[in-house]
Amino acid sequence: MPQNLRQIKNRIRVIDNAHKVTSAMEMISVTKLNRTEKLLRGFRPYFLKLDTIFNRIIGDQNKLGSPFFAGNGFKDICLCLISSDSGLCGVHNTEILRFAEDFIKSKGAGRVKVVAIGRRGLNHCKKYGYQVLSSYTGLNGRYSDDLCDKIVSDLTGIFLNGKAGEVFIAYTNFKTALIRRPTLVKFLKLEAPKADEIKYITEPEAEEIVRGLIPKYLFAKMRLILLEAFTAEHSARTIAMKMATDNAEELSTKLLLLRNKVRQANITQDMLEIISSAEALKG
Repeated sequence: MPQNLRQIKNRIRVIDNAHKVTSAMEMISVTKLNRTEKLLRGFRPYFLKLDTIFNRIIGDQNKLGSPFFAGNGFKDICLCLISSDSGLCGVHNTEILRFAEDFIKSKGAGRVKVVAIGRRGLNHCKKYGYQVLSSYTGLNGRYSDDLCDKIVSDLTGIFLNGKAGEVFIAYTNFKTALIRRPTLVKFLKLEAPKADEIKYITEPEAEEIVRGLIPKYLFAKMRLILLEAFTAEHSARTIAMKMATDNAEELSTKLLLLRNKVRQANITQDMLEIISSAEALKG
């Protein structure tokens, strides 16, 4: 802890400037969090209903001739890794990158090809020499339907063109502002659930419905995943900036007390020197 009054004042000035920056970033993150969380809360019920309808319709997998169910027989795996473009969000990136690293090692690094969403994930893959098929950077947690459509087209193209036999997505699932968990979901190939005991009558035939429903289902699933990941990112950054702001306030308060003590000690020392000089002159 600095004892010189000038050093203390300089440090207080630096901390106050940092406090202004972290406070502003906290407010920005709160605004982004509220916007994305509102989209997420509104979209979750829609996707859950769509998922239920989709699983009821697809029925028995063997009756569906879609390549999304049949697979392509390739053993390579595509991992879509969703991270953030910037830092200052606590352990958000560390957790998802460690989670993805464990998955890649379990499957074999030579088999896994990566689609990186976010600069942090892209830099991590380049650092460790993983094969990156494509990347999306500069998003800064901003969702758009165009972005979602591009990613879905990219992943389905990788699967249908035989570059990978399976496509997984690693992202951070948003539970609450304080609870976020790295999550892995299988995007492709699609797997039909066990046949329902109830037989549904569809018009037109189930194959035709599924053929038209698959693109909408994949788009909706990716939209939900992106909203989950972006909301988790903004939540993590909001908490990190709040903690930094609180720490700056606490440190600034301690330095102000120290400054006052040092100033008082200097004043006392000056008074003692004056009194001592006056006594010496009298003597």
